[in-house]
Amino acid sequence: MATNLNVTELDFDQIKKNLKNYLKTQTAFSSHDFEGSGLSALLDVLAYNTHYNAMAAHFALNEAFLDSAQIRGNIVTRAKLLGYIPRSVLAPRATVKIVVDVSNESGTIPGTLTLPRGAKLTTQVDGRNFRFVVLEEQIATINNQKFEFDNVIIAEGTRKKLLYRVDNDIENQKYQISDDDADTSTLRVLIQANESSTAYDNYTKFESLINVNSSSRVYYLQENSNEYYEVYFGDGVTGKKPLNNNIVTLDYVFTNGPDANGANSFTMVDNIGTFGNIAITTLIKADGGTVKETNESIRFNAPLTFTSQNRAVTSDDYRAIIQKEFTNINSISTWGGEDNDPPDYGSIYISIKPLVNETLTENEKTEIINTILKGKSVVSITPYIVDPNFTYLDLDVAFKYNPNLTDRSAVELQAVVRDTVSDYNFNELNKFDGVFRHSQLLKAIDNADPSIQNSNVRPYMFMTITPNKAASNKDNNFELRFVAPFFSSGSSTNFIISSTVFKYNGDEVYFGDIPIDGSTNRQVIVYKIVNSENVTVINNAGTVDVTNGVITLNNFRPDDDSADTIRITVVPNSLDLAPKRDQLIAIDPLRVQITPSIDTISVSGSSGTIDYTTTARLR
Repeated sequence: MATNLNVTELDFDQIKKNLKNYLKTQTAFSSHDFEGSGLSALLDVLAYNTHYNAMAAHFALNEAFLDSAQIRGNIVTRAKLLGYIPRSVLAPRATVKIVVDVSNESGTIPGTLTLPRGAKLTTQVDGRNFRFVVLEEQIATINNQKFEFDNVIIAEGTRKKLLYRVDNDIENQKYQISDDDADTSTLRVLIQANESSTAYDNYTKFESLINVNSSSRVYYLQENSNEYYEVYFGDGVTGKKPLNNNIVTLDYVFTNGPDANGANSFTMVDNIGTFGNIAITTLIKADGGTVKETNESIRFNAPLTFTSQNRAVTSDDYRAIIQKEFTNINSISTWGGEDNDPPDYGSIYISIKPLVNETLTENEKTEIINTILKGKSVVSITPYIVDPNFTYLDLDVAFKYNPNLTDRSAVELQAVVRDTVSDYNFNELNKFDGVFRHSQLLKAIDNADPSIQNSNVRPYMFMTITPNKAASNKDNNFELRFVAPFFSSGSSTNFIISSTVFKYNGDEVYFGDIPIDGSTNRQVIVYKIVNSENVTVINNAGTVDVTNGVITLNNFRPDDDSADTIRITVVPNSLDLAPKRDQLIAIDPLRVQITPSIDTISVSGSSGTIDYTTTARLR
């Protein structure tokens, strides 16, 4: 009976067993030896066929959903249904000033000079040569026998042009960019009437249906199933449709991605006009190069972009739009003005930690505000970009180990623990939601080697300031906002803050603090040490807000020969530290002190308790 056949199994052995059990119920095979007969081979074939069909259906169903698809072409297709186009590889960009000196040139000197798009420069990074090209044409006027091209944006890679003929007999004709490492942000799409025409129509990338009609010169961009980008045009209703035999030109740069990040010295390869006496000054070093968007990134960003619908209302909308259009992002935080401190209604705040540097350049901030967010944010909301606020951690790490359980020396165990702390910093911190979880770090250290019996970590927070030492300037003013309140023992005269040495009026001095009567805040002082005694030099150099973790410094100006930077260190009130808004936590690898010691109890038993020592809570 067919009801005896179980059809819910997917495993090969179970499928064969179900088929065999079904046949055993049939009177024609009641005495048949299934194991030693040719029928067993036939059952293998049937089971394999069923197994393959089940797996094919299973994989096909997985590929139909964005969350479970494994083939990039299917992931891209599902993302396209959400209105999301994956980001291409991005070329590192630098900003330079180019000066052409024509003072020694003979003959007629023109009044203006054109720096063309695609003009080539060269540089070296880690001994490897890279080519950069100018992205936008510029025109300069002669001044004092020089042509100056300022704020020239250059990108790493090679410029390339592809020409296609429009054939409207081909339904839905696509024009493929033939390089999988093409930077689509450098793409220029031009259309001319025919080969002999000298007039070009410049088409812009489609962003929104607003004001798009049958005459709008827009192009559409997508990634195809072969992982190449391709361009197509409107149908004559939503965007202008090119005519038969028009020539489509795709002008773009293909690049090595992040390999040239950090380049800061460039040499001109091409002459500009007929002139070769060219000097180049780097204004902003190369940065922002990155690889093509990964499958996991597409999975994460596509639903967020769909939710925002390409309009910025909530703080999450701003995050999604910026992540889609701007690539130099390691971590991003957005919050409304109502959540700011102090509240600033009618504003949205954005803080971005870039991939390479600690802060965005001014050009990148301008691009986000004036290009990416333009036309998408609500009229009554003003976006602001603020730099990340880093709180660095100085760690005292102590651990006890049993030498009988390892062949590593104390020095080698130190190295293992240092690598563990470094991995924790890389994986868990340096991002806006990166919480320093004390117990989590202790667990990682305890598991770093079987010989480690227990560990102790004392975290200290610090920030570094660079005061202005020029005598003509006013006194310095700084506000340091840490990620946590400070540890305080009431109205103790012991300092809550400490600092590295700097010079004031010829003396070596430090920052300290004293209680303020009737307040939980404390007053910052500057003091020097005379005969092992603290002598106050400046009795009011700011305040310490213990509860909110804020130090305000003012009324001081170091001597000219003082240290360039001053480090301010405090003890946090909690062993767990959580950032807010624009705050980030990072462990300074140069300020991780690791102290190993033998666990005498593990080695010697109860007799080892005599020499057993513990680690103090504070230094």
